[in-house]
Amino acid sequence: MKSGWLRCVLVACWLLFLVNCGGSSKSTLVYIASQGSNPGTISAYSLNLSKGTLSSSNGALTPTGKSVPTGTQPGPLIFDPTNSFAYVADFGNPLAAGTDNSKKSGDIAAFSVGKDGTLSSLGLTATLLDCVTLHPVALAMDSKAHFLFVANQAFSNVNSGANCPGAPADGTPAAGVVTVFAVSSGKLGTPSPTAIPVPAGPPGTTTPTPTAIAASNQGNFVYITDSTNATVVGFAFDSNGALSSVPGQFFLVGNTPRAVLSPPAGNFLYVANAGTDDIYEFVINTDGSLMPISATTTTVGTGVGPIAMLTDPGAKYLYALANGGSQITGYTVNHVTGALTAVTANGGTVSTGANPVAFTIRSDGSTSGNFWVLTSNFGGNSVSTFSLNGATGTLSALPQLTGAVAPYGIAAR
Repeated sequence: MKSGWLRCVLVACWLLFLVNCGGSSKSTLVYIASQGSNPGTISAYSLNLSKGTLSSSNGALTPTGKSVPTGTQPGPLIFDPTNSFAYVADFGNPLAAGTDNSKKSGDIAAFSVGKDGTLSSLGLTATLLDCVTLHPVALAMDSKAHFLFVANQAFSNVNSGANCPGAPADGTPAAGVVTVFAVSSGKLGTPSPTAIPVPAGPPGTTTPTPTAIAASNQGNFVYITDSTNATVVGFAFDSNGALSSVPGQFFLVGNTPRAVLSPPAGNFLYVANAGTDDIYEFVINTDGSLMPISATTTTVGTGVGPIAMLTDPGAKYLYALANGGSQITGYTVNHVTGALTAVTANGGTVSTGANPVAFTIRSDGSTSGNFWVLTSNFGGNSVSTFSLNGATGTLSALPQLTGAVAPYGIAAR
């Protein structure tokens, strides 16, 4: 009797130890693309989901496994909806010498993600043209992962042997292009480029410069910000990924728009403007056209030089990342009107490292709706981590860590 009772106690204690140990060590991986070498690299770092701590030593990040190479000047990094594949926009080098555009053009790097989180290259895919080179600056994917949409800045670059009458000097900015890739088992199909049209306006508004792209939460629409013309440009896409203009197509926003987002709840679109430090709030109509939300205020102020936005999975909160102000500002999202309201009296604003360029969010695995938010700070060569309180939307900073040189795209699985 006594020995049986003792065995039960020991088993119960062992199970309790396993549960506690497992809970304290539950982790995931965070991936960061770095421009600190040529080609650039992507490194993985372990994130403790209970504490929010990244793998580090003496205040510096320590990668998990080997870094993998990508293309020249990697920027935004995204996962597909299943977290089975990753894509990186490599800007390239439009000012490189010579007449071989394959050495100047940017590309999209595709990777499969193993069960252990290891990235395996599926290749680099560039859109090669004779008279211009394309340089991807933003990525978006539809919810069904059928298509990858890429916003490209363009530069005049005459390929060897090409006939380009009236072409300006190599390296001169040209009108931007949207590229659509069909996706199959993570691999990218043949690119289909569409020039971003020029809105009617005064002389000088002739070179659209795309800066961000987003696919709509509802309907088959994609939106691109044009920083030159202070507009967001709307397209519809069909079952083959072919683009067509939505009614009106050009929608005025603030100066130098740098980020666009359609949250995973409701049918709204938000555009963050780096030149006017604000966010424009839109409703997406059933035909893809945009109209200001039905609220007293259709524009809200944000930090200096907003460059990116994200929401939690339920779109309860929206956060804007300010490159110039090195800060994050939080808002609650009204799912009926789409109106954004500052999380607290000071906007729920927290400081990051110097000049953040991208951020990501990951659930902490609890049932309380809490999250970890991580930023890649390009100017500070660092990563900032914040605890997000799911009940209030407020952010609390953890110790900042030194990262790879020139970190850019960041994503958590």
